[in-house]
Amino acid sequence: MRGFGRRIALGAACAWLLGVRALGAQTGTTQAASSANSDRIQALEQRIDRLAENLAAAQAQVEQDRAKMQSMQAEIDDLRESFGQSVKSSTPEIRNAAVQLQQAVEQIREEQDVISSEVKQHEQTKVESASKMSVRLHGLVLFNAFVNEGVVDQPDLPTAALARTPGQSHGSVGAGMRQTLIGLDGTGPILWNGRLLADVSLDFFGGVTAGGLSAPAGVVRMRTGGITWQGSNDLLRAGYEGPLISPLSPTSIATVAQPALAWSGNLWTWAPQLRWEHLFPLNADRHAGFEFGLYDAAYTADYSNEAYRSVSPGEAARQPGYESRISYRTGKDARELALGAAGYYDRKNYGAGQTVDTWAGAADWKIPLASRWNWTGEFYRGRGIGSLGGGAYRDTYTYTSYPSGAEHNEGLDSVGGWTQWQWDFTETMQLNAVAGQDTGYAGELHYGVPTDANQLYYYARNRTLMANFVYRPWSSFLLSPEFRRLESWPIYGQAQTANVYTLSAGYEF
Repeated sequence: MRGFGRRIALGAACAWLLGVRALGAQTGTTQAASSANSDRIQALEQRIDRLAENLAAAQAQVEQDRAKMQSMQAEIDDLRESFGQSVKSSTPEIRNAAVQLQQAVEQIREEQDVISSEVKQHEQTKVESASKMSVRLHGLVLFNAFVNEGVVDQPDLPTAALARTPGQSHGSVGAGMRQTLIGLDGTGPILWNGRLLADVSLDFFGGVTAGGLSAPAGVVRMRTGGITWQGSNDLLRAGYEGPLISPLSPTSIATVAQPALAWSGNLWTWAPQLRWEHLFPLNADRHAGFEFGLYDAAYTADYSNEAYRSVSPGEAARQPGYESRISYRTGKDARELALGAAGYYDRKNYGAGQTVDTWAGAADWKIPLASRWNWTGEFYRGRGIGSLGGGAYRDTYTYTSYPSGAEHNEGLDSVGGWTQWQWDFTETMQLNAVAGQDTGYAGELHYGVPTDANQLYYYARNRTLMANFVYRPWSSFLLSPEFRRLESWPIYGQAQTANVYTLSAGYEF
């Protein structure tokens, strides 16, 4: 028993010793882990302290930069104020230099806009030309449907009302596409600090062809065209276009082949001419202009029924017509104000020693009245200007001298003009109201009419009242209904009237 008890005591002592050793080992491990965690926490706190210090330094730098920027802004404001006061109180030379600097800046901006537009244009596909220079094709595919109430001089593009004959139709209905336009613009090389340009415009109003199984169709003709040299302030052009003294035309999609209000106050006759223009810049958006031209009065108003080309009385005088114009412009686009005054002179030779000096004075204007209103028009007074499209399309009248019985030609006096009110509802809708009249002096026309003259030769005055609405639902498509009232007075008798209703649809390319 005693041995057994000793064994038990010895086992208990061993167990106690083992437990104490295990507890000591566990305690050592816990103390080591606690020490490692303490080191990590201390390192993290140090990093946080460093970040806080860096953030404080950055914030201080930001506050310092902000203070510098505010100081610099104050200095800039002071400089602007002092510069403005110095310019106001400076000498005229300094003020002129400031104005010139501002003009130069505006010119640079305009040149940038031009360059930007040219870059956009070059991004498009071009028509290939033999010269490898830029050529642009554009045009208007135009469809016109019309209803005429009354007898007119031509059904698809009336300009005058004729007498109504009993038993005949006093109206007509039709449609066509003869006023379709095709244009080409060419950009040439740079020459003498300017650029060479060229343009030509064609339509299908040159004649009518018809077969047994075909409807009337147009024949291609040249409308206008020219070669231009354009510099910064000068322009030189040789072309075929309307008179220099009549630079404007009323707005109409129904009368494209012949400008609106022809023989009702619009001098439009296209003819060969040479023109020079010089601009006098006044400031960034204002300038004055002077134009001078030589005009070939090739159109023979007195013998317009000829089927062949012969020398006109203006060409027989062996000198061109002379035309000039002065102008003033300010503003841009729809807000542009433009005023002009012009004069014309030529001499006509009718043979047998008879020459007639013809002349005209004209004025034109474009005045913006409000944000969406514009007033445009032209006025003229002249003698012998039938070849320009005025004076009842007659240059002269013939009278007999008594008692010799000799016949003499004298220039027909005339007066006329037109005016247009334009209202832009929106960027896509426009309303135009136009009135115009041409009057040849009836007292001079009473002297006599050639026996072979057509019916229009008996007319002394022609008036047109017109209203149209132009709608562009897309930039390339347009739709335009139009109404025209024609009133024509013959030398004897009462006025003849006709109403013209037109619906036009066009696609621009």
